[in-house]
Amino acid sequence: MNPTGQYGSGCYKTRLRPLWRIGQYIALADLFFLLIFFLLLASSVVRISGIRVNLPQAAQVPQAVGLGRSIVTVTAPEAPEQPCRIYYRDRQIDADQLRRELLTDSNREKVLVIRADKDVPSGVLYEIMNIAESAQMESFIAVQPLANSPETRFVE
Repeated sequence: MNPTGQYGSGCYKTRLRPLWRIGQYIALADLFFLLIFFLLLASSVVRISGIRVNLPQAAQVPQAVGLGRSIVTVTAPEAPEQPCRIYYRDRQIDADQLRRELLTDSNREKVLVIRADKDVPSGVLYEIMNIAESAQMESFIAVQPLANSPETRFVE
């Protein structure tokens, strides 16, 4: 206590200074770790193949299923006498090659997503679904909801 009866008259000076910049570094570190977390999470997101198809529309679309990494894209034939083109992992293959790929791939998922153009004959879709069943996989067909929504859903 000083002669006036008050504490802390300024007799003692401390050499400690507040680290005002540490808050900026903590915020930057938080942002960095959030960015790393987002990138790790986003790396598990499946990229749908870049082959453009016009998906069919469905009035009653069930809940979306989790995407597997096994995605088959089927495009409509350019002419009525030509066969449909089948793409697996962005490579054009035929039905026999697809069967071999699905049966021999040890890292394959248990779900096969079929992205087929709406003009693809149903026989081709049934053939691909049978191939998936022979490989002990579930198969889903990607459809577009009726309400001009860009959201893609998958039906069994």
